[in-house]
Amino acid sequence: MGVPERPPTVFRTMHATQKLSSRLSDNFGFDTFRPGQHQACSAAMQGRDTLVLMATGSGKSLCYQLPGLELEGVTVVVSPLISLAEDQAAHIRELGTHAAVLNSSKSKKQICQYREDIRSGKAEFVFTTPERLQQSDICDLLAEVGVDIFVIDEAHCASQWGHDFRPDYLCLHHARQRLGNPPILAMTATASPKTIVEIIRCLKLSDPEMIATGITRPNLRLDVVACVGEKEKTSALRDLFQAESDLDANEPAIVYCATTKTCERLRDELSDLPMPTLCYHGRMKQSLRSESQSAFMDGPPAVMFATNAFGLGIDKPDIRRVVHYDLPGSLEAYYQEAGRAGRDGSAAACTLFFDREDIGLQKMFASGAIDSSQLMTAHHTLVKGIERWGDDGDGVSLTDLKRISPLGRQTLKQCLQQLAARGYAAPAGRGRWACLLDTIDHAVTDGIAADARMRCEDRRIAIDQMVSYAESSECRWTILQKHFETSSASDQLCRCGNCGGVDADVA
Repeated sequence: MGVPERPPTVFRTMHATQKLSSRLSDNFGFDTFRPGQHQACSAAMQGRDTLVLMATGSGKSLCYQLPGLELEGVTVVVSPLISLAEDQAAHIRELGTHAAVLNSSKSKKQICQYREDIRSGKAEFVFTTPERLQQSDICDLLAEVGVDIFVIDEAHCASQWGHDFRPDYLCLHHARQRLGNPPILAMTATASPKTIVEIIRCLKLSDPEMIATGITRPNLRLDVVACVGEKEKTSALRDLFQAESDLDANEPAIVYCATTKTCERLRDELSDLPMPTLCYHGRMKQSLRSESQSAFMDGPPAVMFATNAFGLGIDKPDIRRVVHYDLPGSLEAYYQEAGRAGRDGSAAACTLFFDREDIGLQKMFASGAIDSSQLMTAHHTLVKGIERWGDDGDGVSLTDLKRISPLGRQTLKQCLQQLAARGYAAPAGRGRWACLLDTIDHAVTDGIAADARMRCEDRRIAIDQMVSYAESSECRWTILQKHFETSSASDQLCRCGNCGGVDADVA
């Protein structure tokens, strides 16, 4: 009996895998892979669902860029922020490859041009958002040309944002089906074991290849400064930027604040620092946000006072300080934000100001959940809407559904996305919704509501973990390793405030 012939696609994949190392050198100028990169690229080349957990600055982007260049078809990258997509697309273009960006920042003319680039095969990479995949017919166009990899960047957003802040993340598995079921490459720097389970569940990953390279970054010094009241915190912040220390005071820094009001107050009160003070938050006009970000990225060294809206798209290697003026909501959020310091590998300081009065604000943010009756009402609205407007099999628009629903538009949309995550509804593109099951039991909606309440409790637990970190005398890197259930040994002396180690280059 002869040896069965391998399909041509297998030969192509094997051949492409052998070329990874040479393409790494030719296209990216690197002689060797960083830890985890080759494994991630190989898994993507083999068509496997893959979950990559790598520390900030460890080269996650190459894990999709390299196989995306090698494989036939377009690589679709879901990015949570416009600035992040723009930065990644710019890097792709520097490699001499065309990248299309489809999001709300683009004009109608630009969108039309990018769609033509996709249709003609010119665009090898397409950067978009969960909302764009749901609210347009872009999935249909991409499926026509063929998708090789479906990349979910900052995949922790599916868990941390999906249920409340960015519910379209819950529908990405529906988008995958509409794209022709390409393999998913999900990437993040921050995921506890519980978050990993949630990512796999939300994205419906199939037996994913797991790649984790550890979280410890020895060049970052982790400190906590205990404060009481706003006056003391503001004074301590001023001292931090004026004192002579192991880091120069006039280097780029980010100060994270819990509210827009605090950002603006600190920007104004500390405007007399010997370096520019900038502000960034979600309530600013887009033009002002862009202006502030450009000044920070390309201008003289400055201090940026920002909410957590500033960060995921920030690839500035020489940030020397990240300060948390207010208590973050979780260790995941803290690590993600603190990790924006020192991406060039040089010493950087990450300082958390801890005032127990901040706990109440975070617990307020953690409250709020959808209830069973709202879910039942949303499902009833969808059924009635399909009966009235959806006879063409193309679903019904959210605008039409709102006409017959007592729920507010945002609540209705959130409920539909919760139902979609459980298989009772599905996004149909162009902002339309399809009903998958005409009936729903109260036990189901009660269960979804109970899950929502549990997430609120999880957020409260996360705050308690953040408080324990702030008050602990244990090595701060060890605390983070225990939380993320990783270990990454280093032969360098720990530089966290509790251990007190200081490297020679910053003595």
